[in-house]
Amino acid sequence: MFRNYVKIAWRTLFKNKLYSLLNIAGLTFGLICFFLIGLFVFDELTFDEQHSNADRIYRLIEHKSEKGEQTVIAGGSFKISEESKKAIGEVENSTRISRIGRANLINPDKPEINFQEDVTVVDGNFLKIFDFPLVEGNRETALVEPNTIVITEELALNRFNTTKVLGKTLKFSFIDSPLKITGVLKNHKKNSSFNFNNLLSEATNHSASYFKDMMQNDWLSSNFSVYFLLKPQSDPERVALNLKNLVLKNFKPEAGTTFSYGLQNLKDVHLQSEGIYDGARNSNVSAMAQGNPLYIKIFIYIALFVLLIAGINYINLSTAKASNRSKEIGVRKSLGAEKGSLVTQFLLEAFIITTVSFVLSVLLLQVIIPLFNQFTNKELSLNFNTDYRIWLLAIGACIFTSLFSGFYPAFLLSSFKPLNLLKGMKMNSNLASNLRKGLVFTQFTISTVLIICTLVVYEQVKYLNNTNLGFRKDQMVVIDVNTGAARKNMISIKEEMAKISGVKSVSATSRVPGEWKTYRKIKAYTDNRVEAEKQSYYFAADEKFIETFNVKLLSGRNFEQVADSGAVILNETAAKALNIQEANNQLITIPSIAQAEIFNTLDNPIQMRVVGIVKDFHFQSLKSKIEPLVLGYIKNPIHSVDYYTARIESMNIQSTLDKLKAVLVNNDKDDPFEYHFLDEQLKLFYMEDARRQKILIWAALSTIFIACLGLFGLATYAAELRIKEIGVRKVLGASVFSLTTLLTKDFLKLVLISIIVAAPLAWWGANAWLKEYAYHIDIAWWMPITGGLMAILIAILTVSYNTIKAALLNPVKSLKTE
Repeated sequence: MFRNYVKIAWRTLFKNKLYSLLNIAGLTFGLICFFLIGLFVFDELTFDEQHSNADRIYRLIEHKSEKGEQTVIAGGSFKISEESKKAIGEVENSTRISRIGRANLINPDKPEINFQEDVTVVDGNFLKIFDFPLVEGNRETALVEPNTIVITEELALNRFNTTKVLGKTLKFSFIDSPLKITGVLKNHKKNSSFNFNNLLSEATNHSASYFKDMMQNDWLSSNFSVYFLLKPQSDPERVALNLKNLVLKNFKPEAGTTFSYGLQNLKDVHLQSEGIYDGARNSNVSAMAQGNPLYIKIFIYIALFVLLIAGINYINLSTAKASNRSKEIGVRKSLGAEKGSLVTQFLLEAFIITTVSFVLSVLLLQVIIPLFNQFTNKELSLNFNTDYRIWLLAIGACIFTSLFSGFYPAFLLSSFKPLNLLKGMKMNSNLASNLRKGLVFTQFTISTVLIICTLVVYEQVKYLNNTNLGFRKDQMVVIDVNTGAARKNMISIKEEMAKISGVKSVSATSRVPGEWKTYRKIKAYTDNRVEAEKQSYYFAADEKFIETFNVKLLSGRNFEQVADSGAVILNETAAKALNIQEANNQLITIPSIAQAEIFNTLDNPIQMRVVGIVKDFHFQSLKSKIEPLVLGYIKNPIHSVDYYTARIESMNIQSTLDKLKAVLVNNDKDDPFEYHFLDEQLKLFYMEDARRQKILIWAALSTIFIACLGLFGLATYAAELRIKEIGVRKVLGASVFSLTTLLTKDFLKLVLISIIVAAPLAWWGANAWLKEYAYHIDIAWWMPITGGLMAILIAILTVSYNTIKAALLNPVKSLKTE
C-alpha cells in the first residue's frame, strides 16, 4: 500500500510541474536560509563547549566598590586562585591567566625575522583544566617549569615551517633566557573565547621580585583571569561566598572598599559578558567581537519566519489546486478509501517535496557555506563531521516543515463527501479562500517588517561609518611602537617622518581614537577637594596631535614642545565635569591611576595645569557616550608613546609607506613595521554590525523571494479560474489594463493591509535595536514608506506576468476552453 502511495504522489507531482517546482524552490530556499542562520546561531550558543568539563569551569567575577564607585571585572588575585584549592572543598582545581602586552618573539636561528606577538602567561594547571588539544607534548608537564612555552601549529609553521618543534627554543625580546618549546597546540576553533597563539609558563616569572611579592601578599587584586574547576554538583553561589570569606580571613580591605564575588560558567562568557571588564584580557577577542544575545533571538525568529513563509507557500498552492483533484478524491472515496489513508497520501506528497528540497538545500549549502564563512569569520559546516545536534535540528526542521505544510491541505482534501465531488462540486470553500488570504497577508507582513528593519540597519551602519567623529580619520597611517628604542628616539623619528614628501603631519601619542588596547583611566579633582574626584580617560599626545587629527581647540593653547610635561588639555566633557569653563592654567590633581579598571592610589598625587580645552571627539565607539578625556603631554609620568600617526597624501601611498618603514627601521632595526589605516581600524568597531546587516539583508530578500514564489503560483491559478470571465470581458471591450487591474487588485489589497500592520511593528523593533547605540539615527518617515512601496512593487511585478498574459490571451481560445 505504501508503494502505491509513493507512485501516486510522484505522478501527481509530475502532473503539476509548475506548482511542484514552485513548492520545491520555495522550500529549498527556505531551508537554506534556515540552516545558514541555524548554523550561525548554534555556533554562537556553543562557544567553548569543546572543553569536556565546560559545565564545571567557572570564571571569577569580582564586584568591587571603592568610595561609591562600582566595578565589575573578570579578574582575581594570585592568592585566591592558589589558596582556594586548599581551603574550599568544592574547588577541584584552579588556573590563572594574564596578558602582559606584546613583544617580539624570535626564532634564534632566524633573528632577522621579527614579529610582534601577544604574551599570554598561564600557570601549570591551565592545560589540565582546558582541553586544548596538543599535537606535541605532555599537557601535565608542558607549563610547569620556568622558561618554557607552548605554541600553536600556526605559530610553529610561521617560525619553523614545521610543527615538529619540541625542544627547540624561541625568545621574547623582554626575557633574557631562551624559552624551550614544550608543546604544540592544535589551532583554535573559531568559537572559542580564547585566541592566543602562545602560552608562557607562569613559573618563568616566579624569580622576579614583583611576582614573589604577589605570591605572598596578593589577595584582592584583579591581575589575573581566574578559572575554577568545581567538583560535580557544586553550588557556584556558595563557592563564591566562600571565596569572599577566604579573602576576608587573610586580608583587610581599605576603608570604604567592599567587594563580593560571582562565578560565571565558561559557556556563558561569550554571550553573557555585557558590562564585565576582562581584567587580565585573557584573549585577543575584543568587546566588539563579543556575542550579543539580542541578535541571537532576532536570528532565531528570522529563521523560523523564513521556514514559516516557505510552509505557507505549500499550503496556499495545495489548497488553491484542490478542485483539480476533486474527481480523483471522489472516486477513491467511493471505492472505500478512508479519510486516514487519504491524509497519509497527501502528507506523503508533502514529505516527498520537503525531502527533495532538503537534499537540494544540503547540496547547495556545500557551495554557499564557504562564502558565508568568509564574511561571518566562522568555521561552519554541514557534513558527516558536523555536530550530531545540527543534523537532528536539520532533520527535525524537515519533518516539521512536512507536517506544517501538508497537514491542513491533507485534512481539507480528505474532508469532502464523495457524491458532491463526483457531481463536480468545487473544493475552494470560503474557509480555504480566507485561509489563503490570511497566509498571504502573514507572508507579506513578515517580509515588509524585515525590509523596513533592513533599511534602518543599513542607514545606522552607514551613519556609524560616515558620521563626523570630531577628528580626521582619512589618509591617517597609525604606526605601532613596540620597543624602547622607538620610544627613546621619538623626536628624531617624528622629524624624519615629517620630512617625507608624501607626509603632511606626524603626531606621537600613547593611544589613538579607535584604539584596540585599553585606555588608561585617572581620577582628578580641582581646588584640593578630594570629594570631587572625577573619573576620566587619559592618553598622552604631543604638540602635533591637534594639527594631525584636526581636533578643534576651543580654549587656551596647544602643547608646546618645551617644559609641558605638567600640562594637560581637556575635552569638553572633562572640563564640564571639573567645572572648568576656560583653560587658564588651573591646577588639577591626579590622586590615582587605573589599570584594568582598578584604581591604584598614588603615594604622591600628580598635579597638572590645564592649558587647553578641545571640542569633544569620539575616541571610542558610537555605542558609548563621549566620556571625560584628559590629554597629557607626551613626556609625562603616566603613559608613554605607543604610536606614530602620519597624515599622508592620497598619491603614491605605497611609496610613502616604504619611506616611513625605512625611518623606523633606521632608528630601531628590531622594531617590526606594524601599521594600519585609522579609518579601517574604526570600521572594526562596527564589524559585527556590518555582518549582521548582511545577514538581515539576505534574510529579507529570502522572505520576499519565497513569498513571491507563492504569490506567483496563486496569481497563475487565479488567472486559470477566471479564464472564461476574461474572454467574455474582452469580447465586450475590456482593455488589457482593466483586466490586469481586475486580477491584481485582490492581491494588492492584502499587501497594502500587511504594510499597514508591518510599519508599526518594524518601527517598534528597530527602535528597540537602536537603543544599543548612544549615538544613532532617528527612524525617518520615508523608511516605512519606502519599505512598503518596495513590497507593493515586488508584488505587482510578481503578479503582473500572469495577469497580463491572461489579459492578452485570444478570447476565442479562452471561451472554448473546458
